[in-house]
Amino acid sequence: MKRFMLPAALTLCVVAGPALAQTPAPRTPAAPQQQAAAADLDPNALANAGLQIAQAIDRDQTAGLWEGASAVTKRFAKREEFVANVAGSRKPLGAVVERNWMVVRRQQVADGGQIPSGLYASVEFATRFRTDPPRTELVSMRRDEDGTWRFAGYVVK
Repeated sequence: MKRFMLPAALTLCVVAGPALAQTPAPRTPAAPQQQAAAADLDPNALANAGLQIAQAIDRDQTAGLWEGASAVTKRFAKREEFVANVAGSRKPLGAVVERNWMVVRRQQVADGGQIPSGLYASVEFATRFRTDPPRTELVSMRRDEDGTWRFAGYVVK
């Protein structure tokens, strides 16, 4: 089964939804700006955004997520191919019985790597599906140039 992931340098995938985007941090003096940046990276907020994305995939709204994707995402996967591959990996597992987030990872990627530079976050969920043993779902996001977090991908392991 084909997975849409950025090159192997990171365990991050790609795709985005405007309903899940956070507003950019306001431009204020240095100390408040640092506080705003810290709030923008709040692991609970990122985990909640990741959960909303996973639930949209549960509702078969993958095409809508792709429509709001970061430009980075759209360079790696065409809409129809992405939607078909997510559906192909996700639908056979059945309905979600239980989903709990395990970890939120953030990584700043520098220029010159295998993936475009920027700040990425991934949320891992321990998920039980109706017809399968427990799995790990990975939802990834990228903070785009406008300061907005957007969905950057999904994979079930």
